[in-house]
Amino acid sequence: MSRWVDAGAIADMKFDPGHPVKLDAGWLAVFPVQDGYRVIDNVCPHASAPLCDGAVLDGKVVCHLHLWEFDLETGRCDVGDEWSVRVYENRVVDGRLEVCIAE
Repeated sequence: MSRWVDAGAIADMKFDPGHPVKLDAGWLAVFPVQDGYRVIDNVCPHASAPLCDGAVLDGKVVCHLHLWEFDLETGRCDVGDEWSVRVYENRVVDGRLEVCIAE
């Protein structure tokens, strides 16, 4: 079962390049992309760095500590699938971002 959770107003989010949000699922990172937004776990599974602070290149966020790459579409890590992060379905409703959280 899953539910939609309000993550805040898009206008209040400061993308640098991502924006961190704290929800039931923990800390998530929101990234603007050409067709909307991508939401992934905000913690790098290697050294716990916040992924929202990484650089975005070619649809991937690069962790600033050790340069591991995470695909914003799939969460897949370039070092190996066991290091992948979760990707969350999201939508914008009345200018607010909602994230689908599994229960």
